[in-house]
Amino acid sequence: MKAIITLLAMIFLAGQLSFAQETKKDSTASDSSDVEVVITPKKNQDSTIVKVAGMKIIVLSDDEENETIVIDEVEGEDDDNDKDEDEDDNVSHWAGIRIGVNGYLHNNGLPLPPQDQNLELNYGRSVSWDLNLLEKDFRLYKQHVELVTGLGFHFANYTWKSENTTLINTDPFSYDTNTALNFTRNKLKANYLTAPLMLGFSTHKDEDKAFRLAVGGQVSWRIGSRMKQRYDFNGSTFKPVVRSDFDLTPFLFHATAAVGYGPLNIYAKYGLNPLFQSGKTTVDLTPFDIGVQLMF
Repeated sequence: MKAIITLLAMIFLAGQLSFAQETKKDSTASDSSDVEVVITPKKNQDSTIVKVAGMKIIVLSDDEENETIVIDEVEGEDDDNDKDEDEDDNVSHWAGIRIGVNGYLHNNGLPLPPQDQNLELNYGRSVSWDLNLLEKDFRLYKQHVELVTGLGFHFANYTWKSENTTLINTDPFSYDTNTALNFTRNKLKANYLTAPLMLGFSTHKDEDKAFRLAVGGQVSWRIGSRMKQRYDFNGSTFKPVVRSDFDLTPFLFHATAAVGYGPLNIYAKYGLNPLFQSGKTTVDLTPFDIGVQLMF
């Protein structure tokens, strides 16, 4: 009898708490404020469980009508929420927008050898940018060490220093200097689909507070290229656009590294194979990029 009175009191208390929460929130009560009564008989013992407002109230009674009341938080709900938040809280190493300078080196660095002087670049106008849309991280050690991959786009612009250099669409490609034409725009544009494979290290799970470092490799697949020029001749302006592969290497492989804090990164890439197919130029030209990144 005593156990029944205690149970009724508990149910009444649960109903009052649930009603108060509904009035305060002015909305439908969540699962945590629902009242759940489960009676689980055991051998020589009855157990009554009242679940209300995120708490679990257990009334135990035995044959001698001795009763024990235990109040505890409902297990699993908060833990699951914390786990989900923890799993979603990753520091970005790849996703974001990059802007930088791109160029190329030969075996002996810069400048280019005399026979390729007309391919010298104007680095003030040889600007690249990247749109890294997708990132997937695989945790190796908590939030601090991750295997990073993803997908993005790289847009390269190689602007010649010479105002007279033009590429000729032959196989192998060649270039010429036409002193009768002074180009006000003279650049090679190449677009790539990119994917990285890097190890990412971070000091904090909160990206705004994390120092981070990523090192590894990147593969780039050329999906388009064209030569864009602009010049004036006999009082008229011409803007030719020649679409060709110009013997550019279809797949580029880079060693890459990035370091940053908060929303900003500094990145660098160095080519492991030549920009143009080997043997198509006097010397192999190795591409590179360096710049800054705003993280997503």
